[in-house]
Amino acid sequence: MAKYIIMPKLGFNMDQGTVVRWLKKEGDTIKEREEILEIETDKTIMPVEAPCPGILRKILVGEGETIAVALPIGIIAEEKEDIQLLIEEAVRRLEKKDQPITSPKGEETNEKVALAKTQLTLNKKVSPRAQRKAKELGLDLTQMKQDLKVDTINEKDVLNYYKKQQDTTVKMKGLTSIPYTGMRKIIGDRLSQSKFTAPHLYFTCSVDMTLAQQLLITKLKGLISEKITINDLILLVTAKVLGEQPKLNCSLLDGNIVYYHRVNLGLAVALEEGLMVPVLRNADSKNLRDLSQEAHRLIQLARERKLAPEDYQGSTFTVSNLGMYGIEQFTAIINPPEAAILSIGEIKRIPTVIETNGKEEIAVRSIMKVTISVDHRLIDGIVAAKFLKDIRKYLEFPEKFIL
Repeated sequence: MAKYIIMPKLGFNMDQGTVVRWLKKEGDTIKEREEILEIETDKTIMPVEAPCPGILRKILVGEGETIAVALPIGIIAEEKEDIQLLIEEAVRRLEKKDQPITSPKGEETNEKVALAKTQLTLNKKVSPRAQRKAKELGLDLTQMKQDLKVDTINEKDVLNYYKKQQDTTVKMKGLTSIPYTGMRKIIGDRLSQSKFTAPHLYFTCSVDMTLAQQLLITKLKGLISEKITINDLILLVTAKVLGEQPKLNCSLLDGNIVYYHRVNLGLAVALEEGLMVPVLRNADSKNLRDLSQEAHRLIQLARERKLAPEDYQGSTFTVSNLGMYGIEQFTAIINPPEAAILSIGEIKRIPTVIETNGKEEIAVRSIMKVTISVDHRLIDGIVAAKFLKDIRKYLEFPEKFIL
């Protein structure tokens, strides 16, 4: 029996996905649970498995096109099975951007069939998403067909055509223009909402990391293969302090302030396409070695765009470290629905006044700037200040955390 391949919902906040690449072509034989295409969400690229065995009879959504979750993207059926009604129903649903569909059952009215056939004929050459995108960008589809010399046009063709036009227009000015779409746009929309919805409050302190650096070298001299870093220590200390001060480990959900009993620590990872935040689950219950290994695993998966939904969903607090890029200090935007984010700057060797045996003297120390951004609706200034004070205390005297 013929079945639709639908755009899957891979996370609670996912409402649409983009077809990146079809791994099979129309006419190919498909095994059940065989990977048949790749889709892109706001966080990662994931394969989609076949819901049943059969033949890929129809690809409904082309590469580069974005549609809502639960809408059809292809049809699997037997070789000689009649799928015309499924195609017509799918085209109608895609055009209307309806919600989940099922295979049509029973007899269709002549009027309904005629309408679906008309819509199918109109959309054979240009997909619905391509029509909408062309209208949005002010492009002439007739002229585009002539320029591209192709029979069919999908949304990816429209975006590439628009980019080429923009590149041609601005090349003489030494500029490059690309569409503001995909992962970049999703990140921008989420952070804009956070910045203009949650009143951000910022606190910064300087942390003397001299002892921490020395301890990592001396205590871990025989454990170099584990690649434990200062960033791992920062993650560990942050998780421990959150466990002690749970008022920062919270979210505003449906009008209620929700306090989490476990610390799921988000770790910001910069990619060329944008920012991903894999999650260190139950970070407050892990030791330095275990936390380090898990962090390195997730960072590698993020860079390879292989994170599963459970790897990047459910964070309760985020740490963003730009110290390795030479950034001394910055204020980060809170990652919703969290209530706070910790920003880590570069460790610099700076002449500093210290007290030794009751006397003040100047010494060169390793100083790092740490900034916390909090949602002032949920977290008072005194709570944020105390949190930052304890972060500094544990980082400056980290003996009990070094294994």
